[in-house]
Amino acid sequence: MSQLDRFEQLKVEFNLKDSDFYFLDLIPLIDMIWADGINQEGELKILYQFVIEHIAKLDQLYATPVISVADANSFLDRFAHQKPDRRLLGALTTLFLSEDHRHRQTILDYCMDIAAACTTQYPFGMHERVVREEKQLLEKLIRELNIAPERKGPYTE
Repeated sequence: MSQLDRFEQLKVEFNLKDSDFYFLDLIPLIDMIWADGINQEGELKILYQFVIEHIAKLDQLYATPVISVADANSFLDRFAHQKPDRRLLGALTTLFLSEDHRHRQTILDYCMDIAAACTTQYPFGMHERVVREEKQLLEKLIRELNIAPERKGPYTE
């Protein structure tokens, strides 16, 4: 089954819009925002920056606007401002992972920024800046996007 066919199924099941297909690259960021159960202002600011860059890249790629600001706002209202259905988020993650990602490192970088953006309490311990759920999600994302270090650092062989 093609990615578009699977999206069509999800569209019917979860009342998605056609334009939501163009926001699949946001799904890992959305997942990271909700990993600790709450969306925080600092996380949302990082997501908004990604959305602006994403729309600009799509406009450049297609040489014409394919999604509008209203489309983006509608998507963000449903996924970033309200906690999305876990089944929907899981299905969209699977769909996202089924495509080739030339900019997977950028997506991971934004996810790390979101994870580090906010803590739920201060002071936080030495290893508590990023909560356990976010660390687990980052590890999973690194595996699923098949991201490995490109060069050896002082602690790698």
